[in-house]
Amino acid sequence: MKNFEITIIISAMILFLLAGFITPVSAFDTRSGENIVISEPVDDDLVASGGSLIINAPVKSITWAGGTLIINEPVQTNVIVAAGTIQVNAPVGTDLIAVGGNIDVNSNVGGKILAVGGTVTVSGEAENVAATGGTVILGKNAVISKDVIISSSGYTTQATILGNLTIEEGSSNSHEFDMSIVQDMIRTMVAIFMIVFTFGFLILGMILIKLCPGLFGKVIRTGTEKTLLSLVAGIAGLVLGFILFVILLITIIGIPLACFIFLLMLLGLMLSIIITGALAGKWIQDLAKKEVGMMWGFIVGFIVINALFFIPFIGFIFWIIAVLLGFGSLVLAVYDGYTST
Repeated sequence: MKNFEITIIISAMILFLLAGFITPVSAFDTRSGENIVISEPVDDDLVASGGSLIINAPVKSITWAGGTLIINEPVQTNVIVAAGTIQVNAPVGTDLIAVGGNIDVNSNVGGKILAVGGTVTVSGEAENVAATGGTVILGKNAVISKDVIISSSGYTTQATILGNLTIEEGSSNSHEFDMSIVQDMIRTMVAIFMIVFTFGFLILGMILIKLCPGLFGKVIRTGTEKTLLSLVAGIAGLVLGFILFVILLITIIGIPLACFIFLLMLLGLMLSIIITGALAGKWIQDLAKKEVGMMWGFIVGFIVINALFFIPFIGFIFWIIAVLLGFGSLVLAVYDGYTST
């Protein structure tokens, strides 16, 4: 993999992420569906996903993820797209960022074209072009006012290029290798997200212990004294809760109660890892025969069990056990509190 190919993929993904965070801040128009056709002008940023999107009226900007995108009318600013088939048959005001199978740019782009695809074809005007894929074609009608960078196992250029042309030839397996790099990047992003998410739950647990030490202590005692029963209660609670949720959902009139039960289950599942972390902290203190307090015990236990989640192959098993144990401890604590009143 050439450095350029890695850079272009990273840039495309960063731009997709930025689009996801930036566009909701301003006014935008969201669409989803199997076949979406825009037949009236859209003055806002269009954010859409689905099977296919056909633009038959002017829009401000497009952020699309789906099967096919066909642009037949002008786009005022940016187009950011991930799709199997991409056809740009009308002008794009600023930049075109595209990741897909077949990418055909048949009209002018006011800014840069950044493209990653199996086949990339450019037949219009643009300021800069950076493209990588199995095949990259710059047609005879293409006019690039600045620089062009191409990385491909097969390329053709008949364009008028007023800046520098840089060619990085890849092997016949370059496209497959590109996909493996994308997969590695996705896995890395998921891992980073999990780490950030874990720290968020650590902070949430510390806040809950500070605000509700008595309630938290009761749940920990329940899980410590009835560990096996808590595990069974976790499984039974999830199964029975789901069955009750479905039954209430079918009755129509019970939908509000079904939603309430679903939210309670979701809350319990979110708290389950925090509770199991506190249980692990208690067990570690008992083994070490040293009391450090509920807060520090929770922090140590939480870090330990979350470290177990990252063990290859068996980490997921630890995660399932932790969720069931924490959820079951919470269910039993609530049940004991209810029956004792």
